[in-house]
Amino acid sequence: MRFTRLSTQTLRQQVYDQLRDKIISAGVLPGETLSLRGLSEEFGVSLMPIREALWQLESERVVVIEANRRIRVNTLTEEEIRDLYRIRLFLETTAAGRSCARRPDSALPAAKALLEKTARHLKRSPRRYIQANLAFHRTIYRYCGSEIFLRLIDLLWARIGPYFYYAQLREDVDLSASQRHHEAMYEAWVSRDAVRMVRAIRNDLASPIYPAPPSTAERRKSRSAGRGCRSGVARTRSAP
Repeated sequence: MRFTRLSTQTLRQQVYDQLRDKIISAGVLPGETLSLRGLSEEFGVSLMPIREALWQLESERVVVIEANRRIRVNTLTEEEIRDLYRIRLFLETTAAGRSCARRPDSALPAAKALLEKTARHLKRSPRRYIQANLAFHRTIYRYCGSEIFLRLIDLLWARIGPYFYYAQLREDVDLSASQRHHEAMYEAWVSRDAVRMVRAIRNDLASPIYPAPPSTAERRKSRSAGRGCRSGVARTRSAP
């Protein structure tokens, strides 16, 4: 796990932002434990901003701090994933539909660049694909005109994001279908077509990349793929 060394300003927020994004993009997987000292060394800061960031993530149910002070990334049941899907469907279609009328023309090049980035990472790097996918969605939702919507969407992504990675490890998942939905989203954004945008997001969220809890084999495969790159993470068996 590699983080960027931090400045001395707003350390808690910087740690929180980086750690949350690392969890979303499967840099740390559900059920894995986090080491306070390991994270402190990785970020190059004292334990206090690490603790504060973890307390915030705990309040959002992204991590669990247990009675013995063991810290692990929270897991989801299949029912919880279905519930999150229903909530995301409402929030993200509403935010994207609103943004069609509000987005400035100057926002289009950034969205186009991120769309091309997702295509480049489609089959090469699942984690980088997740990062580019998240950035693409955020770019569109940013112009919805509601900080409440944006905050809620980010909270949901922090819970469900790592499971996208498990889905991409499945041999039956065709990521090109998700990419086609992203292209449809971009085209709808360019033409300010809110109806078409909502349809594209519905199709995207219905694609097989949006996951169920992983099997034991998938968890083993993911741990093997990420071995040696997460120095702030204590290796442990993922929770079922």
